[in-house]
Amino acid sequence: MRLINCRTLGFEEFVQNVPAYAILSHTWGEDEVSFRDMSDRSEASPQARFRKIATTCQIALEHGLGYVWVDTCCIDKSSSAELSEAINSMFSWYKGATLCFVFLWDFTAFPISMLAEMVASSNAQQSLEGQLGGFHRDPPQMTSKEIEIRDRVKKGLGSCRWFSRGWTLQELIAPSRINFYDKDWNFFGSKLQLASVLSWITGIDLSVLQGRPLEDILVGRRMSWASNRTTTRVEDMAYCLLGIFDINMPLLYGEGKKAFIRLQEEIIRSSHDLSIFAWKSDWTDPRRFRGLMASSPVEFRGCQRLIKPSFEWNNGGEYSITSRGLRTEGLIRVGRGEGMADVGSHFMSLNCVDARQSKLILNVSLRQYGPGLFARRKPWETPTAPDLNVYSAVKLAQPQHICFKDSLLTGNIVMDSRINAIQIGLSDDVFDMDSVTAFPPAEWDLRNSIFLSFQRPHFWGMWRVKAKDGDNGISIVCVRSSGWLLYGVFAWDCLPPELAREDHHLPSKVEEILQRYPDRTSTKCSGFLHTIKDAQLDLGEAGIEVPATLLEVRSTEANQLKKGPVRIKRIKTLFNKVALG
Repeated sequence: MRLINCRTLGFEEFVQNVPAYAILSHTWGEDEVSFRDMSDRSEASPQARFRKIATTCQIALEHGLGYVWVDTCCIDKSSSAELSEAINSMFSWYKGATLCFVFLWDFTAFPISMLAEMVASSNAQQSLEGQLGGFHRDPPQMTSKEIEIRDRVKKGLGSCRWFSRGWTLQELIAPSRINFYDKDWNFFGSKLQLASVLSWITGIDLSVLQGRPLEDILVGRRMSWASNRTTTRVEDMAYCLLGIFDINMPLLYGEGKKAFIRLQEEIIRSSHDLSIFAWKSDWTDPRRFRGLMASSPVEFRGCQRLIKPSFEWNNGGEYSITSRGLRTEGLIRVGRGEGMADVGSHFMSLNCVDARQSKLILNVSLRQYGPGLFARRKPWETPTAPDLNVYSAVKLAQPQHICFKDSLLTGNIVMDSRINAIQIGLSDDVFDMDSVTAFPPAEWDLRNSIFLSFQRPHFWGMWRVKAKDGDNGISIVCVRSSGWLLYGVFAWDCLPPELAREDHHLPSKVEEILQRYPDRTSTKCSGFLHTIKDAQLDLGEAGIEVPATLLEVRSTEANQLKKGPVRIKRIKTLFNKVALG
């Protein structure tokens, strides 16, 4: 670590036994002192830009500290290795400082009486919010006086550039002791004295500014602290967050937005915190399907109140990053309970809640687009569901993969997977829809009764459902092998023996089996005659046409054939165009 000796103004390097030092936090101007400038102080010293360094050293000496570290000049930025080491060490260097000086070049300190009034008002507001507990409540209403005070803070202190820069986030959080100075180097408060005001300006938890460990705060919530900050280089928006998440990774300037993707990957590898997927895209984003990765911290803006639920529903689930996406086991569920319709066919619980809605678990809505493959659906929302419904939802038994990174083709791939798909329609008055099973299980969207074709020319599948009255039920078998669709409906006790074993037959073999049963389009079961017929169907949405086939089962009571069929309900929860979001 390279430090400036406050008395000689020269550099000294330390590998071990680093002495006590002060550290400067500021925003860079156009003419800062560089590492090269410090090598010739005879030229640098008279310049106005060197006054920042000299004043920092002077104040450090007044606090009994003989060394300071300043980011503009203590790093040799011509060395990529040294720059990478410095950025990866930055959080620990700020944390290790005895005292941090924050210099706000664009702020004039408030009068002491006004500042005291602001701190008292902010402390009172924080105390009241704590008493209310936060759950199911909005922040307490402020008086006109309190609104006026906050307006002053926002226009004065809150408008400082220092509060909008990415790098200064860790510089506010890491040091335990911070002194704030205005443009004339007038001290106007410490971090602890101004904690409630700083929390309101930045959105950072008051407890964190008072020393609470970062590990206690969910990843999504920490990301929200950076959602209103910017950096000059795109890559730095990721690099400035390394210390916030205790991550080390190499710097690759020129990689652009990929840096933030790499940061998220490293966070996922080092923690089991699903709130990293709790981001939401802007409502103007036209994409209906995306991968699990956020494009920038901006998408975490709504995660400021995330906390863990009282019970960890996905505690036993596993996930890891693979070349096919995020491999999950025991995390993806099928929404079937009351209140789960908005979650979608499949969803992944994120094991977090908004502090104001402690019983509503946040989820990511998913859409299947391949065998065991899913993409995030409606990325502009993170739907919620009652915790008991999440707990009761069925988990997918086999490992699944969720699309990880965004692609311009993701939406087309997802929609194309439903071209020539098969949707089943039958009566929920006759059949127990909670008893549905299907084969192969990875190729069915059970909630919407859809067998996904994935544009394959050859496939086969089977759908089984139990009758409400009795222990019998029906199986619907469909196959495409020779260019056309064959299908049949069989009572369980009449199902061809070869298909009852659910072996992995070739489609041509299933076609051969069905052709042996010329009367396969009707069957008797539990006092009903069930007849199946096909019709054309459009599974498209948002103006995109997706041709498919509907296999509709009509059920008529055997002793009342002349009275007409029982009401048919086509199961198309997510594909009813009127209800599309």
